[in-house]
Amino acid sequence: MNLYQRLGIVTIFSTVLLASCAPASQKGTLQLYANGEERLQTGWTSKDGWKLELDHVYLTLGTVTAYQTHPPFDPEAGDRPDSEVTVVFSDPMTVDLVSDQRPLVGSAAAAVGHFNALQWQTLAPSLQLVGTAQRGNVTLPFDITLDQPLAFVCGDYIGDERKGMVTANSSAELEITLHFDHLFGDGSEPATAEINRDALGFDPFAAIATPEGVTVDWTGLQQKLSPQEFQTLLTALRSLGHVGEGHCREVSS
Repeated sequence: MNLYQRLGIVTIFSTVLLASCAPASQKGTLQLYANGEERLQTGWTSKDGWKLELDHVYLTLGTVTAYQTHPPFDPEAGDRPDSEVTVVFSDPMTVDLVSDQRPLVGSAAAAVGHFNALQWQTLAPSLQLVGTAQRGNVTLPFDITLDQPLAFVCGDYIGDERKGMVTANSSAELEITLHFDHLFGDGSEPATAEINRDALGFDPFAAIATPEGVTVDWTGLQQKLSPQEFQTLLTALRSLGHVGEGHCREVSS
């Protein structure tokens, strides 16, 4: 039984600190979700031709802070979000991103306005990916723990609908989005596409498989991957964080 099975995967409403003096009539509710995108449910082909099927992707989150910033926060500018109007989801939580529904991280009272920036971090064991990879007549079960803590600052959510718009007595949502094609690449794209040039792919994991498959943690990856492969892995992990299609910047936690 792994760590997550011992702990159980539950959705816990976070302890929330609300930095706002708005009257109760000028508050709504902010709901925070995590999303690994549709490919985690449907599977996809890595840049090097492995068909990936995920059974579980466990994400462990630490503190998440949502901000109302004026002017809008630009994560590429090199600073951090700054605002007197914040909602802080402070309880550590583990969620499984392989689900028919996006897991709810927390729900809290929030001041009316546009929450257009996020700051969030992972806690060890950060990410655990459990599934199978198949190429030709080779099938490899895998259990990969990527327990390097990560921290991100993000601007406004980019997608088909605006998010984070809190109005009085109503609910709005924000989303932490992880793009796992940044790690494994996308076989439907040309090999020269940026997503495939920068991704690690699955071949380096397959190369360290035993007859039982691939079971490896962070220490094992440091020992068994080449220095170049390990650096590519680090770089890919630092690009996982998004808000929809909006980019985040990885920062020191």
